[in-house]
Amino acid sequence: MLCLSALLIAFVSLQEFLEWLSNLTISEFTLIYWPLLAVDFARSVGKSIFLLSYAVYRKIRPIRFKDGFLPKLSLLIPAHNEEKIIVNAIESALETDYPNKEIIVIDDGSKDKTYQLAYPYYQRGLIKLLHRDVASGSKATALNYGLVFASGDVVSVVDADTLLERNSLREIVRPLSNSDISAVSGNVRILRGEHGSNNLLVKLQSYEYLISLELGRRFSSIMKTLLIISGAFGAFWKENVCSLGEYDKDTITEDFDITFKMRKLGKRLYFADKAVSWTFVPETWKDWRRQRLRWTKGQAETLWKHRNVFLKKGFDSRFVIAVFDMLFTDIILLFVRFIWIGYILFMFRNVFIYIFAFSIILYMICEFVTIITAGVLSPRKNDLKKVYLFPVVVLFYRPYYSLIRLKAYIDWIRKKRSVW
Repeated sequence: MLCLSALLIAFVSLQEFLEWLSNLTISEFTLIYWPLLAVDFARSVGKSIFLLSYAVYRKIRPIRFKDGFLPKLSLLIPAHNEEKIIVNAIESALETDYPNKEIIVIDDGSKDKTYQLAYPYYQRGLIKLLHRDVASGSKATALNYGLVFASGDVVSVVDADTLLERNSLREIVRPLSNSDISAVSGNVRILRGEHGSNNLLVKLQSYEYLISLELGRRFSSIMKTLLIISGAFGAFWKENVCSLGEYDKDTITEDFDITFKMRKLGKRLYFADKAVSWTFVPETWKDWRRQRLRWTKGQAETLWKHRNVFLKKGFDSRFVIAVFDMLFTDIILLFVRFIWIGYILFMFRNVFIYIFAFSIILYMICEFVTIITAGVLSPRKNDLKKVYLFPVVVLFYRPYYSLIRLKAYIDWIRKKRSVW
């Protein structure tokens, strides 16, 4: 009897929802859903259509870089208390088929056995091993220390918890044969959780990385508006970084900051989708929140530090547009969406549940198109298997992440400090 009553209520509610939807005028629809229409739907569906079309075009006219381009490469692996993964990281770097490389492990004041585990590789002459008795407190300082000992023309930075595929160094260096390109971002994918788990949180992050890399960075690279060279796996000309004063310690996202500095050189950044590396991610919500708070606060620090992009003339117009786009979509729209919810509750409280339900439907459509496109573009077609996660992403992961980001921006305003 209770089940029958519940079905009846659901049927009546569905009828009322469909009636409300059928009576919704174009002007009312636009007034209510303008944030979604103006940004979210246009960016997700529009970007997907563009990238799929571009992929077809590149099948016909592929991009070609110089063959046999193999400058000496210094691979920097900064490590702080990485005893669980440092051996795998070193073995992975040694197994890459790049012939002209040196591997530099920077033990930044580890309190565990990181140094002792890396030392046998140094004894065999396979790596350079640097050690600091006291931790620097920042990844930027550790990398600057490593740059002093780097003899390569090209420097690649890889996190200690990131494993390289065999051909990844060749693939990440190839675009640098184009003199207009100053740095290259690798394709960072998720192997599993940092303690070996493959729970729901790990799968959601794998889904997130897939879309972020295969759609976000791919699109930005094509449009020449790429702003981030991943600190987990990236490559750049050493002379460019040294000419900019190396890595700065005044932000907690040194990869984002150094990318901004490179863009000010007026050169292009590139996303190499075939330069694949595999990383480990937080597998508990507590660790995930701490990571995302740090990332978001670092973004705010870097945007504020480089605010002269908007005030000073002479910067590349695509760079300025990219920075404004990031500011608008990542920060301004975050607050606009929360204001929009309050506006709908106040102005349309009687039909709020219908508006909310239809919003979910629209976001489901956007997300489905997005994940299908990312899977099609990915070099690994089994990524399409992640499509089943899109309802969880829409209903929980993205809204929750928005709240985390909101807190991070507030923490930044309050000048709450984060460390490596």
